[in-house]
Amino acid sequence: MNAMTIDNSALTHRSIRTFSAAPSAADQRVLEDVAQATSSSNFLQQVTLIKVFDPQKRQRIADLTNCPFVAGEGLLYVFVLDQHRNIETAHLTEATASHFTGWAGFFGGVADAELAAQNLLGAAERSGLGGCFRGSVLNDPRQMIALLNLPRFTFPVLGLMVGVPAEAPQHKPRLPHAAVVGENTYPAAQDLQDYDTTLNNYYRTRQWNAREETFTDSLLGYTKTDLHHRLEIGQILREQGFHLPQ
Repeated sequence: MNAMTIDNSALTHRSIRTFSAAPSAADQRVLEDVAQATSSSNFLQQVTLIKVFDPQKRQRIADLTNCPFVAGEGLLYVFVLDQHRNIETAHLTEATASHFTGWAGFFGGVADAELAAQNLLGAAERSGLGGCFRGSVLNDPRQMIALLNLPRFTFPVLGLMVGVPAEAPQHKPRLPHAAVVGENTYPAAQDLQDYDTTLNNYYRTRQWNAREETFTDSLLGYTKTDLHHRLEIGQILREQGFHLPQ
């Protein structure tokens, strides 16, 4: 049986950080419609997109995320876990909204936000645009909440810059298939020494920020990174009205 044919962009994703322009207004609407059309947990549609084009807000977010390119060309979307709309629509009180403010609502909203973001980026890439996710909106969630006027029962999950690419970085090699795909059980441990060599060759020869680094180096390096305010996320979620018991 022949394998299916898919758009090559699905296999060649590259994070684009330099843009020559934002998507046109018409393209923005199409991308937003794609995000809305994404599968939704229990069809609760518990995600809101905020597109940020105000220069002062963009600069503030660039500072908070330590990503200068966020203040440049391109368009920034912030994907928000949103139970506020559902609680308001159903006229629930905090006492009767536990399905939305507990673990089920939290994971459902995070899943909706992340799936919508990936769907939007996939559509953008198929159309010749590019993008880059910014998990660093979590560097300081309180500041993001204040900056975007997010109401109670919401939480910023991730950002996405999207636009017309002004760079063409190389594709970053992924882990071996056998390391990440199991058949009926968790996959057997794989020797990743060859992958370490492959990834180091990529880093060493790429056009931007070339360096010596293996996958193992990346894992160890991550343990030393500054988590900023991420360790406060549990408390911030409580401040936003979520109740996530141990």
